[in-house]
Amino acid sequence: MTQLSFEKELQQIYEELLKMGGMVEKAISSSIVALKDFNTRLAQEVIQYDKEIDIQELKIDDLCFTYLALRQPKATDLRFIISGMKIINELERMGDYAESIARQAIFLSSKKRWIRPLVNIPLMAEKTQTMMKDSLKAFLEKNKDLAFEVIRRDEEVDELQSTIYKNLLNDMLKDQKNIESASALLLVSSKLERIADQSTNICEEVIYLVTGVSVRHQEKLKRDSLF
Repeated sequence: MTQLSFEKELQQIYEELLKMGGMVEKAISSSIVALKDFNTRLAQEVIQYDKEIDIQELKIDDLCFTYLALRQPKATDLRFIISGMKIINELERMGDYAESIARQAIFLSSKKRWIRPLVNIPLMAEKTQTMMKDSLKAFLEKNKDLAFEVIRRDEEVDELQSTIYKNLLNDMLKDQKNIESASALLLVSSKLERIADQSTNICEEVIYLVTGVSVRHQEKLKRDSLF
């Protein structure tokens, strides 16, 4: 087996991983559109699409395990495989969260009205989607600086989540009729927050891939001072 064939196999894993990223990006975007537009058909498509994301994860897993078993990679190639396997796990979870948002979109469509203008959740969704896109861009470019930047943005999403929680809690206290819709929107915002967290995890894997240093479970200020 030549070095060229090794590189070809790695490239296939790389391309399949990026394909999965695109699939998850599509699912998240579609789930938010379904929510805003009361589009139950699109929401159902997101729910069904999650199965394809799961199949793609299993395909990449198989490619990675085969490469590990047959090629016994070292150094950079080994870090790539390890990071790749962790990243697809994060992406699969994002797909699950998109499915959950789609299910809430179907529920909220039956209400046909918002208990308050839908402002902060679309803003949170926009920030979350940008984080997700940039985490994949950081992986594509092996850009640790962009990875650190995305990690820092997580605080903005957390602040929005706190605002949304307080507003919806007040809505529920004012009128019990708001409880069901407010609870559904709280679940949507919590899933968006988790997507942002998964994007942060991907960026931590990018930093490990590029530098060989793991920044998981370290305080954010310590991360910032590493490089």
